[in-house]
Amino acid sequence: MILFDRKQRKSLMNKNERHERILHLAGERGMIYLERAAQETGASLPTIRRDFTELAEAGSVERIRGGIRVSRKEENMPFNLRQVQHSNQKAMIARNAAKRLRAGDVLFIDGGTTTYHMCFHLPKVPLRIITNSLRLSAHLDDPAHHHPDWEVYLTGGRIQHGSSMLTGPGTVHSLNFYHADWAFLSVGGITTDGLYNTSEAIVETERKMIERSDRSIILADQSKIGKRTMCRICGIQRIERLITTPPEGRSLIEEDMRESGLAITHAS
Repeated sequence: MILFDRKQRKSLMNKNERHERILHLAGERGMIYLERAAQETGASLPTIRRDFTELAEAGSVERIRGGIRVSRKEENMPFNLRQVQHSNQKAMIARNAAKRLRAGDVLFIDGGTTTYHMCFHLPKVPLRIITNSLRLSAHLDDPAHHHPDWEVYLTGGRIQHGSSMLTGPGTVHSLNFYHADWAFLSVGGITTDGLYNTSEAIVETERKMIERSDRSIILADQSKIGKRTMCRICGIQRIERLITTPPEGRSLIEEDMRESGLAITHAS
């Protein structure tokens, strides 16, 4: 058996792995510089410069002197970059959500980046999973992750570019054929007056999932609390619970939402 130390393992990263690592680091702090990226990936500075150029040309990031930064609103970012923003919070939230599942449950999981993290934490029990996420369904079908007692259903619809998500009339229509115990949803924002997301097509899908399920759970990190995006989904009275991470201090918005009857769980 050949063993590699940490530095050697870094040097074995291919370009896709380097790009993923660089995007992850940029998403955590909003930017990353050449030296840090080279240290974290084990690649040379000229290689990292080429990586930065390719990522900027792909529209994932913006070049700055000596590095790259995330400059666009999250709603306009490609899925892979949105996924790594606040990734630790998203993982904790998804883990807490998955703990609620029991054998035989039927669940909707939408195409958001926080709900995507649930695929890493689903219990190894019989489940029927209905999703509009191409990435999530592909992950669950991967032999390395699949469980024989999981049944995975993919909705119809049109692929929304850059998100690996199915939306549109075909998605909404196909959801009418199902009823679920749970709907697990990511949102663009949540306030005392309701839930929000970034497009009409996404909102229509999430409304239908709420309508066709017994219990609806919102998975949202603290960056979404008190935020509104373009399209309103529904009032918070339609939702059973919000799972988020603890705020840094007292959250008056969370207190107001609790007074309105919304249960809030802090994942940690």
